Amino acid sequence: MPGFGNSAENTRSRTVPELADTIAAAIGAPGLDRVHLTGTSFGAKVALWTAVRHPAVIQTLVLEGPAAIRLAGMVPPSGTPEEIARRLYAHPERVPPLPPLDPAVAVKQRALVNRVRGPDRDADLEARMRELPTPTLVLFGTLDDVIAPATGRIYKELMPDAHLGFIYDAGHEAAMERPEAFAEIVTDFLLRQDAFVISCRRTVLFP
Repeated sequence: MPGFGNSAENTRSRTVPELADTIAAAIGAPGLDRVHLTGTSFGAKVALWTAVRHPAVIQTLVLEGPAAIRLAGMVPPSGTPEEIARRLYAHPERVPPLPPLDPAVAVKQRALVNRVRGPDRDADLEARMRELPTPTLVLFGTLDDVIAPATGRIYKELMPDAHLGFIYDAGHEAAMERPEAFAEIVTDFLLRQDAFVISCRRTVLFP
């Protein structure tokens, strides 16, 4: 993110719900009433907390490779850009190389995430998920090596209006690796919502 490295370190936020409240305030600041909210990985956890704490402002929710529910032994990507890319993508050769991360930015990000990430299974969040009315699409790349796609069934079981989808031959960052397929299924969900079952067109664009 341009300029992020020059921003002040966030030392105030102590929990993901606090970050969610910040997102809700940002939504309301320009006078927006309801929005379609998308989050990836840890960002999906923040998006989910935003929806359960502020359901009136979230029209639909898309969670890509969400890290709100983590199985034991899950290890976040780390190392060189090449090592991280091998964890994020099923086919790193298909996406542009990751730029080197500024060490100062990495320290800020790591400190914030480690401070607020919370438990692998959050009983409070999961209880609230059972009462969440927001239409939600949970998406995983079939070859996700960061968050196990098997966790998708837990979201489906917990949430009353959750739809579970998989993007074939994609890793954790499915939207980056298979953008056409990701855009197609998400657009179809946003258009049909309660009528959504599965994308009505073929989504294996790069078999």
